[in-house]
Amino acid sequence: MRTVFRPFWSYDLPGTEAWLADMAGKGWRVEEWSLLLRRFTFRQAEPIRLTYQLAYHSAKLSSMSPYLAAEGWSKRLQQGKWSLYENDRLPSQISAYPSRKDVLRRNRIISYLFMGILVYLLLIALIPLLVLGLTFNQGTPVRIQPSPLWTVTWTAAAGALALLVLAIYSIVKLRAASKVFLLNHQNLKKPPGPQKPAGTTMARMKPSWMYAPDRLEQWLEDKEKHGWNLYKVGFGGTLFHFSKGSPRRMTYHADYQVIADEGYFELHQEAGWTRLYSSPFSLQKWTLWSREEQNAAEQQEIYSDPVHRLKQARKIAISYTLLFLPMILLYSLNLSAFIDSMLRDGITASQAWNTSIMFLSILLFGSFAGRTWLYYRRLKQQ
Repeated sequence: MRTVFRPFWSYDLPGTEAWLADMAGKGWRVEEWSLLLRRFTFRQAEPIRLTYQLAYHSAKLSSMSPYLAAEGWSKRLQQGKWSLYENDRLPSQISAYPSRKDVLRRNRIISYLFMGILVYLLLIALIPLLVLGLTFNQGTPVRIQPSPLWTVTWTAAAGALALLVLAIYSIVKLRAASKVFLLNHQNLKKPPGPQKPAGTTMARMKPSWMYAPDRLEQWLEDKEKHGWNLYKVGFGGTLFHFSKGSPRRMTYHADYQVIADEGYFELHQEAGWTRLYSSPFSLQKWTLWSREEQNAAEQQEIYSDPVHRLKQARKIAISYTLLFLPMILLYSLNLSAFIDSMLRDGITASQAWNTSIMFLSILLFGSFAGRTWLYYRRLKQQ
């Protein structure tokens, strides 16, 4: 028997499946696993070529589909919601595989969680670093106050750094695994890259359109009416490239999905919509759709039910409020502490800078959240 510790096996399922197949080819068949301890136990046997696939089911399944059994699949192991399937056929001879739908959903949820942790840690560290940089730039002397709690401070800093590294690693691995699944099963086809058209072109930046997507949609449609045709969206979805052409009657829609499953894109493409841009981030999953209409009577919204779009707007407002509210509260507490210090000890250049940065940060994040609620209010009034 042989036991192998593999702590992050579920973050890289294609790699884990290839590893299990390689172990079987070397004469080591997986016999049991411990998901809690992250261990795989193997027994030595004759080398054999096997194909493995890991599946995750939201509800525990005790039986396997007869269709999969007919394709040569057998369930090797099961623990909790995880199942390990094996097949002794060549990959070219297998036409059906266990579903990856729940795996994709799980990966997106975990990526969303780690993305929130990553953004939160970076924003918490950004303001103190910026304040410290401005202090050094002004030549203000920095005094380090001895404290018996420095051990706690450095321990917390080391823990935050370890959590930051874990978040980055997890996001990269989970996104890479999901991309492999989607490409292999052809559930998500990336649209071909647009070519730069001949003639006059221009680029315009819209850095914070996601807090008022209806303004972006109206802006793009007005550009089309004046003969500026959108052909590319780049730089994180904030840089819009236009070419001078004929006026067109276009309908644009910026859609926000917390978790867009693999059938989301095909559904809208079959309805005649063209996907211009999809954000690569799990935290802000925006997709920009377009559709050319021949006349005003044919103009359609991507969601025909206005109540559904109103719910989408409310979801956007709640999501961004939950994202920015912790930073607003944190900076408000720091701002209160700086103001108390100035009232007690007097105003210095360093304290004035710190107070200004905290105040501007509160205004910035507050404006982002406020604009989403104004967007919701505009749709509700319509």
